[in-house]
Amino acid sequence: MNTRRNIKGMLVVFIALFLLLAVYLVYIIGAYGAYWFSSPYNTRVRERQNTVLAGDIYDRNGIILAYTDDDGSRFYSADRDVRLATAHVIGDNTGQTLGAEALFSKYLLGFEQDIGARLAQLLENKQQKGADITLTVDAALCAYARSLLGDKSGAVFVMNYKTGEVLINTSSPEFDPQRMTDYASGNYNLADGSMVNRATMGRYTPGSVFKIVTAVAALRHIPGVEERSFHCDGALVFDKKSGTLVEGMDPYDGDGNVNAEYAVLSDHDQSVHGTLTLQEAFIHSCNHVFAELALEVGKDNMKKTAESLGFNGEYLFDELVAYCGMYDPGETDFNLAWSGVGQDTDIVTPVQMTLLAAAAANDGIAMQPKLLKSVHGTENTSYRTVQPEEYQTLLKGNEAAFLKRSMLGVVESGTGKKAAVEGLSVAGKTGTAEISSSGEILPHAWFTGFIDSDAHPYAITVIVERGGGGGTVAAPIAGEILAACCKK
Repeated sequence: MNTRRNIKGMLVVFIALFLLLAVYLVYIIGAYGAYWFSSPYNTRVRERQNTVLAGDIYDRNGIILAYTDDDGSRFYSADRDVRLATAHVIGDNTGQTLGAEALFSKYLLGFEQDIGARLAQLLENKQQKGADITLTVDAALCAYARSLLGDKSGAVFVMNYKTGEVLINTSSPEFDPQRMTDYASGNYNLADGSMVNRATMGRYTPGSVFKIVTAVAALRHIPGVEERSFHCDGALVFDKKSGTLVEGMDPYDGDGNVNAEYAVLSDHDQSVHGTLTLQEAFIHSCNHVFAELALEVGKDNMKKTAESLGFNGEYLFDELVAYCGMYDPGETDFNLAWSGVGQDTDIVTPVQMTLLAAAAANDGIAMQPKLLKSVHGTENTSYRTVQPEEYQTLLKGNEAAFLKRSMLGVVESGTGKKAAVEGLSVAGKTGTAEISSSGEILPHAWFTGFIDSDAHPYAITVIVERGGGGGTVAAPIAGEILAACCKK
């Protein structure tokens, strides 16, 4: 009797495990299926490249970015500036990068072509050709944005925060998709990191753009924080050994140097801001106030807030391979305070900052980034067009409204004034991310923001590696790009 009952129990367990496995398989196929299909290890794709002429790729204005001749050779834009500026978006046909060539290979190589189209090509005795695709990006704007980075490494990412359409996705240094054979043979040099799309996969210390996250944490976990006043009277002092905040201590010796037993957290050029509201502290990017906010919010709530905004997770976008940032509040007061101002071990990606800015502009809702505008079959029939899709509600309550007001203030009267564009309501946050304790290496320059306009709903992030100050370097680049976007 006990044996029969045990067998039944084991059968129930096995059935439950089988169902759990089935559900998990459905989930991972849905989540990762597109990535697996576009992998260079997918033998079906490799075989298809030898038998099917890949379809053409166009930008949103009908500019051709990639095409295949009758001999099966793949070519890219004849305009070198456009070719390089869109290289990471387009990718290559050798499987070295995850751009449109790989992500949309099911269309370009005819996997989803209807039987009528295939029969028509067969009856006409033509080699099978895949569908043509139109991307959401503007090639001319990508080239312009890339030119503003000059000889600096960095990235620019612009998306429509109402529809999710990616308008600009450019990264420097870049590779030339027309020279993949030369790179492989060693006949042409490739700069380090050129194959990495910094806009979507570049992970950087954020500096003060992270204050967006700390502000949200304060709004969620400190009741009445908007009505409070804060006092910035100089550097915060920490015991160097324990990392504990030390109140009322002068850390400096007679020569103005910090005593060996202390560590300090100060504002740029040791600025003192006096009495500030939360919004004023955001506008003037006060390290003192935001470090104190992080300490008051606490490690657990700072981490919880960051993770609700996408940190320590993964992005599974349908049309874009992108990385999330990482947040760890550390073990000490010193770690937590520095993390609150975007330093310590904080890491973000440009696309992630763009989604946060987009959510602030769009009543808290971040739209799914879209790269594929339409797919065209034979006789130029369109069988897929872009559809806006909500990704996630990142901000709730008054958070989006507070950030919008504060980010408008940053450009009107704060650290981001050089991003201003006449006739437009530009909002943003600057960041100057220190990456060298000695100060010998220039910091990364950041600007993330948006245009507060239904006619021009664009969110932007600019990162210039080792560029200097966010307000002096990244902000004016952002302003010029947003102005150009609005002329289209």
